[in-house]
Amino acid sequence: MADDHLIRLPQLGLTMTEGIMVEWMVKPGTAVRAGEILYVVETDKIANEILAERDGVLESILVQVDETVPVGTTLGVWAGGPKGETVTTPATEPVETPATIVEAPPANDAQVDRPMATGERIIASPHARKLAREHGIDLAQLSGTGPRGRIVAADVNRACAAQPVISVAAKGDPIEDLGAGTPLRGVQKVVAAQMLRSHTEIPHFHLTATADISELLWLHEGLKQKPEVGRITLTHWIATAMGLAIANSPKFRTVLANERLFVLPGSNVGIAVAIEDGIHAPVACNLGDHGLAANALQIEHLVQLAQDGKLDADASVGAATTVTNLGSFNIDQVIPLIVPGQSSILGVGRQQSVFRPDDDGEPVLRKELGLVLGGDHRVLNGADGARLLEAVVALLEDPLLILAQARI
Repeated sequence: MADDHLIRLPQLGLTMTEGIMVEWMVKPGTAVRAGEILYVVETDKIANEILAERDGVLESILVQVDETVPVGTTLGVWAGGPKGETVTTPATEPVETPATIVEAPPANDAQVDRPMATGERIIASPHARKLAREHGIDLAQLSGTGPRGRIVAADVNRACAAQPVISVAAKGDPIEDLGAGTPLRGVQKVVAAQMLRSHTEIPHFHLTATADISELLWLHEGLKQKPEVGRITLTHWIATAMGLAIANSPKFRTVLANERLFVLPGSNVGIAVAIEDGIHAPVACNLGDHGLAANALQIEHLVQLAQDGKLDADASVGAATTVTNLGSFNIDQVIPLIVPGQSSILGVGRQQSVFRPDDDGEPVLRKELGLVLGGDHRVLNGADGARLLEAVVALLEDPLLILAQARI
């Protein structure tokens, strides 16, 4: 049956699996023209304005603000759909595809109102099971309010809200019940879900190295005296070095999606940007093809957009790697988590002044930078990661190579 009257959550990126409803821009009964903003959904830390693909009147809304639902979920219904067809999806529970629906056997009234008996099959939606795992909720202790006693997301959320938060004093004595706490919302919720996915689904390996950036810093100070070059930071040098390193090897631009390997074009690098309520990782494009100054302008523009909450829907897609620089903090090394959908990430710590022996054995003061490369072992092996990290270190230790391969 045709379903063009259904408003479904689209897949906005290669790795997108779900989204958070942020805001409906129209109310039921409102006429909408094609191209007008219909709703805002948050995916992968970005708020996306979704435009209506047709003229019509919004008949009903099935997914409410702050609900997290999988790709393909029916969010709402246009007026004028097939007569006699009823969409029965509860507003608090995402629509599931037939392949993921867990069908319950016929239930009696007792099944609806009591916890599951020992050994009895627990009937719950996949989304409810996911929430229960994340929050440590025992599904067997819940009473389902869905069809035929099925446990739905709202049941798990109520159980989460009812859980007391207990603080423990230094001696191990409980202090007091602090209440249910503040639920994760918006960007925080998306970041939390992404990092949980990264930690649990991606087999990480980490490699560490130290780069002598004494010459780079000397050159950097000289460039700062030239206004025509523009503002250059250490992050711009590192991101450009990473762009050059991955441009020279398709292996370093390979990602895994849907159990298949894909080589991404260009030399795109994600730049981790910390904001008040989370982290963005917008993608700077083709850093291996442009000069240091041009890369700096592009990166600073993306950072500003991230801080202003104005990144486009596709701003965080198209890269196989990301650079996260915490060098402004008193951190020696950063052990980073890979952005889901990518295959590596470079963590950057602070600069350190150390004495190293020169060719004559005399101590010489050097500036060194701690680097940690995280790799996805499904895509890269240890040798691959070592080659990538060595390539970045070589460029940072001989910065004229950066300027020679990518014009200022």
